[in-house]
Amino acid sequence: MTARRARSAEEEAEHLLQLYEDNVPAVLAILQSQLSSVASRAQMLLQLAGLTITVTGFSGASIARSGKPAAVLVVSGLVVVLIAASQSLGGILRIRWMTQLAPCSPRETVVAAIRLRDDKTRVFSRSLALLIVGLALYIGSVALLLLWNLPAQ
Repeated sequence: MTARRARSAEEEAEHLLQLYEDNVPAVLAILQSQLSSVASRAQMLLQLAGLTITVTGFSGASIARSGKPAAVLVVSGLVVVLIAASQSLGGILRIRWMTQLAPCSPRETVVAAIRLRDDKTRVFSRSLALLIVGLALYIGSVALLLLWNLPAQ
């Protein structure tokens, strides 16, 4: 059989439990590691967003003075970057403890952990896409600043 992505959290849970011979703590440790990876990437995304906001504090007025299109781009870029950061904070870095699950079977616990990981991964993907769009808008505004302030020849 060819390796493929699991079709559901249930299928993935079943596969992991088979691979690890029903060693639920080992499976949960793997999923915890994956959740930690998503959280660390979200922190990187927030650092980029923070850097963008900080740089705009220094250069935003200069960019805005270079023309309305540049001002619209810098403001739009900042808004999109802030939305990306907000999604990251609320959807990835928000704490939800696995121990808060109502008593359930080990298999149901693994499925819940997989769903949590998948939810956070989806939010990260959206946040990253928004951050890229926001940065592109911001770069567009900087490009306009640079192009419109070329010395006359």
